[in-house]
Amino acid sequence: METNPLLDPLVRALSQSQALLSLAQAGDWESFETLVQQRQQGLLSINDPEYLESLAVADLEAKAAGVIQEIQGINKQLAVLAEENRDKAATDLRQHAIASKAMDAYGR
Repeated sequence: METNPLLDPLVRALSQSQALLSLAQAGDWESFETLVQQRQQGLLSINDPEYLESLAVADLEAKAAGVIQEIQGINKQLAVLAEENRDKAATDLRQHAIASKAMDAYGR
């Protein structure tokens, strides 16, 4: 099934979102940060009133809405993974601080 070229920015954002999910699941937060910035730039063009009007004229609103819903679903998963990573990093930092204090106390 071919998609209308007007949907390309949304399809690209969906593909990037899927890649972001894979990176987050793998814990590759450096690559994640780079790709999220690229995706954000692409999403800015989607918010253009002329682009939205062209979707309406081509009767692609329903298809666009479906892709956007998929992106939103992935974004929810990304938020959960990011929160889990943040919590783990905070726990690791606390444990490191405790270990450093113990080593300092032992060294005295």
